[in-house]
Amino acid sequence: MKKSKYIWMPLLLLIMFWACRRTISYPPEPQITFRDFSVFDSVGPLGNQVLVGALVFSFIDGDGDLGLQEVDSVTPGDTTNSNLFFTLYHMKDGTMVEADEDEIKTPLNYRIPYIPMRGRDKTMKGEIQVLFFYWDFPWDTIQYSFYVMDRAGNKSNVEQTPALILPLLK
Repeated sequence: MKKSKYIWMPLLLLIMFWACRRTISYPPEPQITFRDFSVFDSVGPLGNQVLVGALVFSFIDGDGDLGLQEVDSVTPGDTTNSNLFFTLYHMKDGTMVEADEDEIKTPLNYRIPYIPMRGRDKTMKGEIQVLFFYWDFPWDTIQYSFYVMDRAGNKSNVEQTPALILPLLK
């Protein structure tokens, strides 16, 4: 009987070691990393052809407060109700220049929805995809820079896409 008591000891030590492992600590400021930007043809709700850009980036937020609570009314592009911010650049005379608000015709601020916390670890990690629709777009070469803000007002690092050459709609 004494031997069976010692057989369980390594298993018990392994369980205790696993339960006491340290969690990785991340800063409270969100960190983002550009992953991909792809462009494809699609059909809009009215049957018109549209060019769609899909931007993918990953994020890590150490205190898990990325994402905004729902409110009664949100105006698209309202910076008080947005937490994902883009700046659009376009090619002009061989140089990337920032697009004027009048030229863009669509808001570049978005809202990452509230994500409820699960478990004890507050760290939030994931990937986000944002779709851009180009109906009547005046440029063929563009670039985006972007950042996120969490509920505490912590601003992430700024990421940037490479120069993107948009194909003509067929």
